[in-house]
Amino acid sequence: MKPVGELSRRKALALLTGAVGAGATGAWSTLCAAAQSRNGARPQAGAIIRTILKDLPPSAIGNGHILFHEHLSFGAIFYEKMRPANAPQPATPRTPSVLENPEMVLDELRATGKDGVSLIVDGGHADMGTNYDHLKMIAEKAGVHVVASGGYYLQTTYPPEVSTQSEEQLVDGLVRDAARYRWGAFGEIGSSPEMTRDERKVFSVMAKAQIRTALPMFTHTSHNGCKACAMEQLDILEKAGCNPKSICIGHLSDITDDLQAETHKAIAKRGAFLGFDTVGHRLAQGDAKKVALILKVLEAGYEDHILASSDFASDPEFKAAGGAGYSSVSTVFLPKLRYAGVKESTITKIMVENPKRFLTFVPPKNAFSASRHSSTYPPGRGRASRPSV
Repeated sequence: MKPVGELSRRKALALLTGAVGAGATGAWSTLCAAAQSRNGARPQAGAIIRTILKDLPPSAIGNGHILFHEHLSFGAIFYEKMRPANAPQPATPRTPSVLENPEMVLDELRATGKDGVSLIVDGGHADMGTNYDHLKMIAEKAGVHVVASGGYYLQTTYPPEVSTQSEEQLVDGLVRDAARYRWGAFGEIGSSPEMTRDERKVFSVMAKAQIRTALPMFTHTSHNGCKACAMEQLDILEKAGCNPKSICIGHLSDITDDLQAETHKAIAKRGAFLGFDTVGHRLAQGDAKKVALILKVLEAGYEDHILASSDFASDPEFKAAGGAGYSSVSTVFLPKLRYAGVKESTITKIMVENPKRFLTFVPPKNAFSASRHSSTYPPGRGRASRPSV
């Protein structure tokens, strides 16, 4: 990369990263070029990516960017659940979020498709009030593939059955819902900075559901950055028998106090994907540190493990409000990687090849057949616009 003005590439990177990781500029590019793909085998017979509309061979997704963790639908109940327990009731009714208006989301997604995004994974589920009918309508009209997901988010949003039902009952309900609502992944599956008893139970349940269905899974760790949380999640899932190659540990981009990316490298070494899924936000600070972390991961030779997304859910950042919307990774964050010297072939791997491989699975025979127990959604609420709380 040629110098910018009178700045050398090294100095330019130091300015970009705020002197964090400024030394991570030389050897990584050579290592990346020489690195062999540890997960680059051709898809097995019957391998698919399951969108909310139909099953597709990975090749049918094309070469557009894939965002593995975004949000296209929330229900009003989610905002109520996430309100701090001691917070007073608002004096005026809450203004509905754009994510409660599928027509506005559709407009946003059409514009995002023009920015080169070909597939978006919705990271919501019943305890967030996700409306799968809305997701289906958006997918039919937007010109962008949509993958739906499911599971449980955090203790604060859990429906009662998490505490009252057995793990077997919860697994059966998840498998049944995965078939009914055409989930192509489990996610986002979260834990608090100190994992609760029910959250630990949920991770065990999700591991069993993942093994039975082979669906990929992505997680949520604290946005404040939690190295121990990330490792604990992977420990539980791996101990239960999950293949780390089907797992993405989420929000690792928020662990910005690990300047050498030791946590990130340890997770990649075990075979899991690294979720840099809080990047490109207009209203958030810290992209420079996140660029530096990616450079450290690349320097270590783990380019095959990086996934990028924005976890988009902020009304002020919609295109209609003057923001980048669902295009923020492609139009805001990737230019920063390019400025730091990341090669276009590596960016293609991060945005196309890696997420395509992550989302590809072979459905086990009879895995999605009707199970003995009821759906996780209450009777008569097939749209899942309101969870059972």
